[in-house]
Amino acid sequence: MNSSLVSIIVPCYNQAKYLTDTIKSVIDQNYQNWECIIINDGSTDNTDQVASELCKKDQRITLITQENAGVCTARNNAILASHGKYILCLDADDLISPNFLTETVTLIESNSEIKIVTSTVLYFHGKKGQLTPKSYNLDVIIAENQIVVTSLFRRKDFDKVGGFSLYMQEGLEDWEFWIKILKSGGLIKCANKAIFYYRIKKNSRNDKIDLLKANKLRFLIWQNNKELFSNHFFNPMLSMEYNRIINSREYRLGNFLLKPIRKLFR
Repeated sequence: MNSSLVSIIVPCYNQAKYLTDTIKSVIDQNYQNWECIIINDGSTDNTDQVASELCKKDQRITLITQENAGVCTARNNAILASHGKYILCLDADDLISPNFLTETVTLIESNSEIKIVTSTVLYFHGKKGQLTPKSYNLDVIIAENQIVVTSLFRRKDFDKVGGFSLYMQEGLEDWEFWIKILKSGGLIKCANKAIFYYRIKKNSRNDKIDLLKANKLRFLIWQNNKELFSNHFFNPMLSMEYNRIINSREYRLGNFLLKPIRKLFR
């Protein structure tokens, strides 16, 4: 395993139109000790063609092609084929700032207790703004994910927890992955000067997760990490499910209609 080499893992399923820009953000890194593995997860567009051309431009970029098996399998297979001490998962439609690896690698190497290094997260494309985590405290993280998948971690921690769980194939797999890494201890730090550009598109996989499915996935996370949850008590008002309910149109409408009635009883 190459010391300080970062393996950038780019799963791609029918995202060929964005892939060139994503890989350009990798090539433009100030930190040069990286490899990039594009894994084509059975795309039906021209992902193979675009990825093959990118591989010709830089020998640090390689392509793996597999039958469609989902993002968990794609990330796991690419990471197992990687050679880096550190891993960074980057979806094929997102971007990272040129200083991203410099800032995150410097931070993770400053303290062996740091297990995950995240960054400033800015939305672009369909939504503008900044994602502001509530806290990196574990009590908050088990209530609702606070860490984007494009965060730096050590390959040894991936090996220790067995990678991304295939039973989370329907979504929230990154949340469960972080929980598995953190349940044995460790710190999360934010490299504020590094920027992850998170493309927001309509009909993304996470947008399609309704409350019923989210509850099912939450149960799977709890079921497979019971010991951690038994030692931590989180405020349910911080939970993903609670936030989805209070932000729903139905809840806001009901709250609006009941407001005059509540005033009468004050």
